[in-house]
Amino acid sequence: MPTEQDTLESEAPSTIPGPTLTSEPEPSPSPTASTETASDETAPDATPSLEHEPEETETQEAETQEAEPQRASDPSWDPDSIHVLANRQNPLDPIDYAPSDLVYPEVPFYGPESAMQVRQEAAAALEQLLAAGDAQGMHLGLVSAYRSFDYQQQIYSQRHAEVGTEATDLYMSRPGYSEHQTGLAADVISIANPDCMLGECFAATPEGQWVAENAHKHGFVIRYPQGKEHITGYPYEPWHLRYVGVETAQEVYQGGHTLEKYWDQPPAPDYDEPEPNPELLN
Repeated sequence: MPTEQDTLESEAPSTIPGPTLTSEPEPSPSPTASTETASDETAPDATPSLEHEPEETETQEAETQEAEPQRASDPSWDPDSIHVLANRQNPLDPIDYAPSDLVYPEVPFYGPESAMQVRQEAAAALEQLLAAGDAQGMHLGLVSAYRSFDYQQQIYSQRHAEVGTEATDLYMSRPGYSEHQTGLAADVISIANPDCMLGECFAATPEGQWVAENAHKHGFVIRYPQGKEHITGYPYEPWHLRYVGVETAQEVYQGGHTLEKYWDQPPAPDYDEPEPNPELLN
């Protein structure tokens, strides 16, 4: 079974090209981016009333419903939405979806240029996040972002041929089910702590701690939180960020939720089919 360092991230194997970080890495050149409480008054007559309490009127019911907190967003099945839910129970539709607004964010990047793009809105937020970190002495870089259906199919098929379904599904998404295919996911690293690249120890680095406390301010959530594997289907990934917009991210962070829980969706620890569709394999 692959370890954290054996994979590009929980959805990507070690076969993805990219530099081995044995010391502080040099960034690859980045292409140009673009209730009101009622008073308790004493009744004049101390004799208790035998009348029933009045039933709540329709108006009162409506006011109560309006007072209930509302989510900042609901889940979407439209892959173009920043609130699209992609997990083991919800493949993208179409399954080979590709975003039309991918751009290169102007951030330090370590890895293949082909995996550097994110959607335009997420790119601007990522630039702001890393700039805010840098201003506080937190040196962060991007190591993986968008991965196409074809690329996910290639790497999943290769690992599946080597170790089989169970071991492959543990760390990697089947093609069409990957958050990286949405163009809204970003794997970040601590430039000063390359040994913790795509490992749980990233959470203990200054950069990892800063990301955990500040990502939501820029619209990102840690998509696969610790202890939520039975909901998300993936091990803890403190480096894997998902863009959902500031308002939603803040509510997810404050509530300590997964996206599944926040959007009131069922847990997705497993796929419906025990084996991948042969048509999705190379």
